[in-house]
Amino acid sequence: MDLNSKSSSDAARFLAWAGLIVLLVLHLDSWRPKRDLIWFGWMPEELAWRLVWMGLAFLYLIFFCNRIWKED
Repeated sequence: MDLNSKSSSDAARFLAWAGLIVLLVLHLDSWRPKRDLIWFGWMPEELAWRLVWMGLAFLYLIFFCNRIWKED
């Protein structure tokens, strides 16, 4: 193991923890005002928010499986 792989591994672990915290804060969204807005003429704002959150969670899952949870 060389020094560069160790530092990139540490950076990936930091990103994994930071991403988890960001997703948790975005999921527990009591800080966000609930409004009755319609996006694109048909989608309620709450549904759009949840769809964006699920997209971010999916990207996080791909990152986590590729960079952190490696099999030997």
